[in-house]
Amino acid sequence: MPRKATNAAKPAASDAGTAVPAAPGASVPAATRDYASQGPFAGDLDGSFGIIPCTFKCRPNRMVDVVHRRLVQFGRPMVEPLAPTCTRFDVILPPHAPDACYDPLVLARLIDAQRMPDQQDLAILITLRFEHHALLHRGWELARGFALQCLATERDTPVVAAMHVPQVAGRKLKPHVHLIASSRRILGSNCADFVTDLLGADAKVNAAKLWSDWLAANA
Repeated sequence: MPRKATNAAKPAASDAGTAVPAAPGASVPAATRDYASQGPFAGDLDGSFGIIPCTFKCRPNRMVDVVHRRLVQFGRPMVEPLAPTCTRFDVILPPHAPDACYDPLVLARLIDAQRMPDQQDLAILITLRFEHHALLHRGWELARGFALQCLATERDTPVVAAMHVPQVAGRKLKPHVHLIASSRRILGSNCADFVTDLLGADAKVNAAKLWSDWLAANA
């Protein structure tokens, strides 16, 4: 069933999980798992899809923690300034988003501060995987170009992109890029309406088609 259009969790001021940002230099325990994946794309398309809810297993999520979890690996605690350990990351903004949101924590705090009282969906997570022998810069540019065009430009939603390369740590998983997109568009200084085609019952199918079409045109 599609999510309600009035989709929102408790306001940041009254939600113990979103209330006060950590002071510079403060450490926050690493977040537990924050969502249940909807699984891989169908067929030969190597990617997966999920929606990160405002509350998962009775635990409130914050966009700050969602972003930290993907940028800072190995369960390291949050510190300021942020110290990413992923292979590469970027913030990809809609055309009219504030310049200050190029800082991933500034963007995350804006999203947390403007959560609505009954909001259900916090973020969209699209993970794009590449072959072990693939050139990392090529995979990164394909994923980043997709996020810029299909998410930030066409849907006005900001994206935090993080590349992970598990084989560097001796693991067998493929290189991949996580695209963390706000569930709501950003217009000017405000979060606005929801990215409905990537939140409803057909969201995974729609995301897969967008990625497939992008690869066909650009790979």
